[in-house]
Amino acid sequence: MKATLDIPDDLYRRVEARSAAEGRPLQSVAVQLFEKWLDVSPPPASGGALTEPTPDELDVAPWLALTRRYMQPGMNHELDDVRAAVAEAWAGEVAEKLSLADPKR
Repeated sequence: MKATLDIPDDLYRRVEARSAAEGRPLQSVAVQLFEKWLDVSPPPASGGALTEPTPDELDVAPWLALTRRYMQPGMNHELDDVRAAVAEAWAGEVAEKLSLADPKR
């Protein structure tokens, strides 16, 4: 889909200069910004397997490095959702350890 946007001249010049310096088309920069704003990630290329967070993802969501083992394919990177996933997985780990340590079970 094509769209026309009115962007302040100074901002456009800065974005255009940075995208040129990085060798990226302006369109890919705009798509990336829209996706991040909507918190939509493209589908994983590895068939749903988790991949290591990219440097860009770690800049936006540094907690990904610490919580990687609790993340599931398709999860978003909203802090509240990450916290819930960590809490659920951690509770499961603790319950498993307690059941293994409890000789009555």
